[in-house]
Amino acid sequence: MDLLLSKCERDASCNAAFPQIRDDWKNALAQLEKQPARVEYSPPGKSAAPATVEIQRGVFAEKIRTSMYRRDQAARIPMIVHHAANGDFVPFLRQAVAPSIPDFVADGAYLSVTCAEDVPFINPEEATTLTASNPFGNYRVLQQTRACGMWPRGEIPTDFLEPVRSDAPVLIFSGNMDPVTPPKYGEEVARHLPNSRHVIIPEAGHGVDGLTDTGCIDRVVIEFLDKGDAKNLDASCVERMAPPPFVTK
Repeated sequence: MDLLLSKCERDASCNAAFPQIRDDWKNALAQLEKQPARVEYSPPGKSAAPATVEIQRGVFAEKIRTSMYRRDQAARIPMIVHHAANGDFVPFLRQAVAPSIPDFVADGAYLSVTCAEDVPFINPEEATTLTASNPFGNYRVLQQTRACGMWPRGEIPTDFLEPVRSDAPVLIFSGNMDPVTPPKYGEEVARHLPNSRHVIIPEAGHGVDGLTDTGCIDRVVIEFLDKGDAKNLDASCVERMAPPPFVTK
């Protein structure tokens, strides 16, 4: 989020439209912390009567976080935050109720994996301490832990947390703007793979959705498969993959 807000501050049109974007972000969260917002909302193009929607702080922040997975959705975040800080949550709801990454995830499969491989290693007290100064708080930790408390859990090998080590050629991609698996994770993996190459896509989120020339990744992958070597690849095109402009209206 800090990277995204910094990009807005350096972008002429975004900064002109939202000159106090960091204050807007803090104020929107502070207002929802005091009291959830209640909004009359009708989905665009629907003839149904407006419904009263309650927006809680945790839900608002989590939806903002998941919007950062795709740069085309992230381009709307400063505008959404600015409106929310001024009590207008319609732009937020338009994006929040539209199809997004969570809508395309098989929840059962997701819980089967994460409840075995992730949640058992979370220390609740440590998580509370680590998220205390984070604007997203520990909402996601609590919700995921609660869900896994109701989901059957599989067994994993005792050495599951040991790093994967291999001399095989490995090509690793990371998005610099990824809110869930940032480049530091790619670097950690690469340390144990001596014949690997870690390519960081400067403007990518969790994927390359919304960027120009998404075929760049395919070309790099094909070259890697052709050569069987991750070291000598021309990955310069990732530097030219540009995000969409910020939405200001």
